[in-house]
Amino acid sequence: MDIDYYLVDVFTKNPFSGNGLAIFPNAVNLDKKAMLLLTQEMRQFESIFYYQKSKCNFQAFIFTIEEELDFAGHPLLGLAALVHEMNYKNCKKSEINVELNNKTVDLITSKNNGYYTAIMNQGSPEFIYSLNESEEMAFLSFLSLEANDKYQETTLEVVSNGLPYLIVPVKASSFTKIKISISDLENKLSKVGAKFLYVLDIENNRGRTFDNKGKVEDIATGSAAGPVGAYLIKNGFEKFNSIIKIKQGEFLNRESEIRLYVKENNGTFGDILVEGDVVHVASGKIKYKHLK
Repeated sequence: MDIDYYLVDVFTKNPFSGNGLAIFPNAVNLDKKAMLLLTQEMRQFESIFYYQKSKCNFQAFIFTIEEELDFAGHPLLGLAALVHEMNYKNCKKSEINVELNNKTVDLITSKNNGYYTAIMNQGSPEFIYSLNESEEMAFLSFLSLEANDKYQETTLEVVSNGLPYLIVPVKASSFTKIKISISDLENKLSKVGAKFLYVLDIENNRGRTFDNKGKVEDIATGSAAGPVGAYLIKNGFEKFNSIIKIKQGEFLNRESEIRLYVKENNGTFGDILVEGDVVHVASGKIKYKHLK
C-alpha cells in the first residue's frame, strides 16, 4: 500500500515562498510512530496527518521532526486548503472543523485564481504570565540581547491561543541580533508557562521564532499569530475589529504574510481569526512497506 502526500506553501500566494508543509490524507491506519518517521523524512518544519470522520468533520495530528504538537497554525490552514481542493473543488467556499488532541478548530476556505485563502478561528486568548524584570533580563540574554534592545516600556508576556508563546517585543534595530545562546531554552520557557518564544518587532509588525535548540528558524508561525494579535491590542499598538498583518520569514528568503482579526466581545477579547493564503506545490507517494 502506498501513502499519498501533498506539499503546500502557506502564508503566500506564490510557490516556493511562505512556509512549506507536508500533508498526509487518509491517515486513519497510521500510528504515531509512523507519523513521526514520515515527518522526519519530509524535512518540513511540520507535517499534518488527517482523515475524514463525517462530511465536514476531520481528525488531525500534527508533528515536528521531534515531537507531536497539540496545536499549530500553518498545518491547519494548509489542511483546510487541501480538503477544499480534494473534496469541494467546484465550490467557491468551504467550511470544515478539525479535531485535534485537545481542541476543535473551525476553518473557512475560499478558492482564488491559483491559490486558496484559509481562515482559522483560534478562539479567545489566554494571558498566562507577565515576566518580572529579572526574568525579562534573563530571557533577553538567552536571545543574545540586552535591556536596551527591548521595545520601550513593554513587558515580556506569555499568551496562548492553543499553544503558549512568550512574546518578546524588541526594537527594529535589534531584530537582526537575535541568536539563542543556551541549550536548555525549553526548560527555561516551561518555568514561565510557555512552549516557544516569539520575537516581535513592534515598529514594523515583523516576527521571528525558532526551535528551542536555536538551530532552525520558523518561516511563518500561525499558532503564534493569535497571541501576537492579542499582545498588540492589549498594549495599545493595534485595535479590535481591524486587520493586522504580520510579516515573517525575510531572513530565510521565504517572505510570508499572516493576517489576523481580533474580535471585541463586550469590551474584552473575543475570538481571533487567523488568515493565510495557501498554494499547492507538489504531490507524491511513499511506499508503506518502508515503514514496517
